[in-house]
Amino acid sequence: MTKTAMPAIAIAFPLREDDPAGTRLALPGGTRVRRVIILTYPGCFFGEMVKLLEMLAGLNDLAVMQGGQKIHFIPQIYSAMGGRISSPASRLIHAQTLTVSGPIPIEPDLLIIAHGTRAAAAAPNESLSLWLRAVCPGAGQIVALGSGALRLAAAGLLNHRRATTHTALAPYLAEHYPLVKVNMPAPLQIDGNILTTSEHINLRELALQLLKGPLPLLLASQTQSGAGERAPRLAADTPVTAQIFTRRDTIAHRVTLWWLKHIDEDLGMEKSACFLAMSERSFRRHFTLEVGYSPSLFLLLLRLELARQALLDSTLPIDKIARRGGLHDGQQLARIFRKFFNVSPHQYRTHPDKLKPTLDYPLYAALFNGCAIPSWLRQLQDYAVAE
Repeated sequence: MTKTAMPAIAIAFPLREDDPAGTRLALPGGTRVRRVIILTYPGCFFGEMVKLLEMLAGLNDLAVMQGGQKIHFIPQIYSAMGGRISSPASRLIHAQTLTVSGPIPIEPDLLIIAHGTRAAAAAPNESLSLWLRAVCPGAGQIVALGSGALRLAAAGLLNHRRATTHTALAPYLAEHYPLVKVNMPAPLQIDGNILTTSEHINLRELALQLLKGPLPLLLASQTQSGAGERAPRLAADTPVTAQIFTRRDTIAHRVTLWWLKHIDEDLGMEKSACFLAMSERSFRRHFTLEVGYSPSLFLLLLRLELARQALLDSTLPIDKIARRGGLHDGQQLARIFRKFFNVSPHQYRTHPDKLKPTLDYPLYAALFNGCAIPSWLRQLQDYAVAE
């Protein structure tokens, strides 16, 4: 009797780089597309990842609704090198992937980091870390399955956050990343828009959590974003911004340093792009990809933060603080203060201890803590003075 070769199992998801959102698919009326991005790496397991996607689709087939709309998931898989990647469980199970060095997916609804062996998840890979730092600020929900938490921790995205992981990896996570608040033996840990899991997770429970739609942080972001700006969803205490703004090769570093030197001037986006020798459109696109904010919004928040600190560090009149920060006058500063802090500059100066950063203004809180200028901004200020 001749043996019949077992067929390979190929996980095939749409891979069109020119249409990463799958927006060209013809979908029934009333259907909402949710973009799912999956990060894999050599040695990761596909099992839980595929089960989770199947569970989401299965629950959706049972008429699970979100906002009165049917949900259609469009997943894509990324890896460090792109191309075919195999599961260590079996070489017969493989997936075709996009490379993280290609176009960055913008604002996915769901980002899943696959589970794998400790050696695979903990292996240094700066390209994956850089990719995560670029993609996570715009992701609606982030799920690290098991050891996938190590990937987030290596990118600095779990600092001062609560997280769980595979039980066998918890000591390693706690030892190598002391800023992560490891919560064991929790099967599912939710901190903001980041969800981490252990091996005891009930995938149905996780799928239901994800199908509930935007997490509270996302809802707060949308409430504050009156102009349609989608707010970044990372806490201010992660080092993502430090990595972006202190690297001299980034657009964000160069233009923010220039802004600080000319903060009292009228800094339009056209003038900023001219300084960088870029077109305004290209400047806006590259800055938003790096930071997760449009440059005009970030500049406004930067001026707000500098004014907030000046209210505490000096006795200058509020009107002069506003002019020195490029905010024209005290009335404009007061309007911005009330919008983000719900207090006037005078009230803040008189009682700064009563203002604590909350999710009520996530556009600001994702960058600053409302108590002191962060170290990355101090560093840029020192550069500006020295040059």
